[in-house]
Amino acid sequence: MKVRESDDMRAPLAFLLGKLDFWRDFDRFESRPEGADLRLTAQPKSDQAPYSEVEFVVTPSYQIRYLRITGRDQSVMEFRFTAEKLNPALSESLFRFVPPPGVDIFEGISDAEGGP
Repeated sequence: MKVRESDDMRAPLAFLLGKLDFWRDFDRFESRPEGADLRLTAQPKSDQAPYSEVEFVVTPSYQIRYLRITGRDQSVMEFRFTAEKLNPALSESLFRFVPPPGVDIFEGISDAEGGP
């Protein structure tokens, strides 16, 4: 589902993944220093958004430390991010499927073979 079509309160997290355009979707930006970091607050341009405010703290190296999402119903979701690691090395074994004992495995038919 597209982020814009979602009523899910987690939709603001899409900006963490680069799925939202903050300058297009939000306005009334406020910022204030918080030590070496910067606290930013923004309200959505649309009254149809499921949230009324998004607030986050960003470091000088542009890492997000804190995210607070206030819903139209005044509910609050808070996230704290620590020990961020960019592109960590991962073992190939994390991506290998090993079925549990006793499970039957069925091979699918590819599109080229006339499957679904």
